[in-house]
Amino acid sequence: MKFNKHLLLITGVLAVMLVLAGCGNNSSSTKSSKQMAKDQTINLSTSSEISTLDIAKASDSGSLTPLYQISEGIYRLGPKSKVENGLATSTKVSNDGLTYTFKLRTNDKWNNGQPVTAKDFVYGWRRVVNPKTAAGYSYLFEGVKNYSAIQKGHLSANKLGVYAPNSHTLVVKLSHPVPYFKLLLAFPTFFPQQESAVKKYGSRYGTSSATTAYNGPFVLSKWNGTSDTWTMTKNPNYWDKKHVKAHQLDFQVIKTPSTGLSLYQQNKLDVISLSGEEVPTYKNRPEFKKFVGGSTMYLEMNQKRVKALKNTKVRQALSRIINKQTLASQVLRDGSTAPKGFVSTNFFRNPKTGADFAKDAYEKDGVAYNQSQAKKLWQQGMKQVGQKKLHLSLLSDDTDQSKKTTQYLQSQFNKLPGLSITIHNVPTKSKLSRSTSGDFDLVVSSWGADFADPINFLDLLTKSNPTNNGHWVNATYDKKLFSIFDFDPII
Repeated sequence: MKFNKHLLLITGVLAVMLVLAGCGNNSSSTKSSKQMAKDQTINLSTSSEISTLDIAKASDSGSLTPLYQISEGIYRLGPKSKVENGLATSTKVSNDGLTYTFKLRTNDKWNNGQPVTAKDFVYGWRRVVNPKTAAGYSYLFEGVKNYSAIQKGHLSANKLGVYAPNSHTLVVKLSHPVPYFKLLLAFPTFFPQQESAVKKYGSRYGTSSATTAYNGPFVLSKWNGTSDTWTMTKNPNYWDKKHVKAHQLDFQVIKTPSTGLSLYQQNKLDVISLSGEEVPTYKNRPEFKKFVGGSTMYLEMNQKRVKALKNTKVRQALSRIINKQTLASQVLRDGSTAPKGFVSTNFFRNPKTGADFAKDAYEKDGVAYNQSQAKKLWQQGMKQVGQKKLHLSLLSDDTDQSKKTTQYLQSQFNKLPGLSITIHNVPTKSKLSRSTSGDFDLVVSSWGADFADPINFLDLLTKSNPTNNGHWVNATYDKKLFSIFDFDPII
């Protein structure tokens, strides 16, 4: 889709993860490359704390990643996003594409030993779409019958188009065909939820390993809601446990790459992410690996809180004063690339032509760097809003990468006359809370693809999307997007 309006500042596209993968104390190699070590314990690091393990409320990678490891839904994704059966044994789709009937496994269990049934999906989905839950990912259910009416308060969540005729059959009714519906079902928001556990723990549900119900390959322990370490062990109740090779995963939060590298060198970590400074030293080592993914780093501007940010020229100035190529290649130096648009490059290709969606939708003016033009737009915009000076706070995470990003942005923004910036680098959980509640002027956000379709990025900018924390609204954009993807917008 080509769209000339400036939606919001795009600061960069994160497309590469550079890691070192080796063998720690517990994972020593054997004489034969085909023979596995007896103790399959893997020591891993992550840059983000777990915010919540409540499937209905998880919305950040720090929470979604462990949910993939301890939970499972109807499908799971294989190489190149190929849909594979998870709890489903068979799927039947009606000729009109509006009814899906799933037969589910009879041997899957919750971590408390109780069986997982189709009713657990019905309960979980209804809980997500219930407006009282305030689920950040509820909009992914837009194609399910009655979702929009439920969000508007016209119907109860019990009227969502999902039901269980028996314990191991799940039927889903859609309001219109959704080409990527099967991909959605491999995402944690669509996983089952155990009603008895949710009601038992109430507001404490998902806030610790002891107050969470799950049904996946691993069992979680030693996470109390704020701890920076936790352990996952192989789940003896998992239906496909024979194909789970790892016995134990030990995690610890590492926010500084140099700390991670030191622990790796001491054989205390088996896999680490490298910073841009470290890549030249290790890129020729055999354990150096490069992983390409689909994610975008962008800046949300709080138009509800700051009057000046409602002005298009002010936003254009903030965008054009940033040299995205410099940020990616000289500041971050971690494999990031300058963006062509909001949708990540190398993420989705036209099924007919094979062309990259980002290339097809590229609008140079939307992501251009032009310092003199930025200053001109800034002066024009500030005159229109009747201000000569503006002070803005810039919110982001407290990771090494985030600190580098905010420092660079501050240095560039300060080039605009009359603009001053205060940086707030806080823990991920705090940033998410402040972003959701609107407690920010500018916030550096990032979006990693949840499923392989451009709508996963583009829908973030619609008026109805709860993740649109900057409250950018454009009726023309919404109309074009919904008409192209045949969505039923919530207005």
